[in-house]
Amino acid sequence: MRVALAVGLILCLAVAAAVYLGMRGDGDDAASGISTWRPPACDTEGRTVVRPAEPGTVLDTQWEVPAPPDDVTYDLSWIVSTAYPASRSVFAVGVADAALRTCVVGGSIFGTADDHRTWDYYHDEFNAACVKILAREWMQVHDVRCDNVEDGIKPQESDVNANNAEFFVSGTYLSRIRDDCMENDYTVGGVLYDNLWEQCNTGISERPWRDRSWSTPESETLVLDRMLIGLYETPHVEDGKTVMGENAIFKWSDAGNRVVIKCSIFKVNSVSLNGADAMAMPPGTVVDDSECPDNPSTIVWLGPGDYPAWTAGLRVVEDEGVWTDAVRDWKVRHGYAPDEAGGA
Repeated sequence: MRVALAVGLILCLAVAAAVYLGMRGDGDDAASGISTWRPPACDTEGRTVVRPAEPGTVLDTQWEVPAPPDDVTYDLSWIVSTAYPASRSVFAVGVADAALRTCVVGGSIFGTADDHRTWDYYHDEFNAACVKILAREWMQVHDVRCDNVEDGIKPQESDVNANNAEFFVSGTYLSRIRDDCMENDYTVGGVLYDNLWEQCNTGISERPWRDRSWSTPESETLVLDRMLIGLYETPHVEDGKTVMGENAIFKWSDAGNRVVIKCSIFKVNSVSLNGADAMAMPPGTVVDDSECPDNPSTIVWLGPGDYPAWTAGLRVVEDEGVWTDAVRDWKVRHGYAPDEAGGA
């Protein structure tokens, strides 16, 4: 279990001072445009901070606020949930009526998915996330711990392609995620900053369901800044047989945002079950390592031969120690035991 679970509101203040740049380009050339977004603090003046339960509470059912007021921060620090498997997301805010400027801080979700059950089983029967959040203008998720759930974090706008919100996610630790560590199939723009997503079958999905599609504004970006995303092999049914495998860092579509990668590390174990083409970075991805020239963004490739898809200029190494050292450092900085892993 985490050594120090509840520093969420302090982190909100810390990240509020940072500036995050979103760039548009072709991945190999200089960016053609820059947008800057400063996320406000989750406990700034004028906001209401709500603690849904006493520290130490263990929940075995979903915690939901379907229609929150505007400008509320929900502080779930030191609250644990075991409410997965379930068909509804474990923590859910704004699912009936999205409010303005919502924060979710802290909380731990420890699911009990069976490692021997297939991706298909959980995707079809228990398609739920650790945190589902809908808001207008902006939404933030900080310091959530989630293990052994189908999806990780699921942001949505108030309507399909509303283009009326951004997200900021930081300090989250996800492990044994059976599908997407972020299911962003409503293609909300935003910033992922300093998260450890240690075990994801897919890293980030921006693929609208049921063949829906739309045009995402050119100004909207998805920025990965100091991210650690490791892929995770789980059982899948392929051609009537159960096989172990993973998908890819990105599951993309024509509706996806323009991606900016800054000072981040990714671990890929094997060729995707969906083929090598699925392993390419999204079209137009920009790699901006101007803040970390000595530690550039990297793919740690543990499969055979060369990495088999377009990397957008990311460094590729075969040394797993690059990943394990970065993971250990993140855990120490965020108050986890250095050897903590999925199920802890």
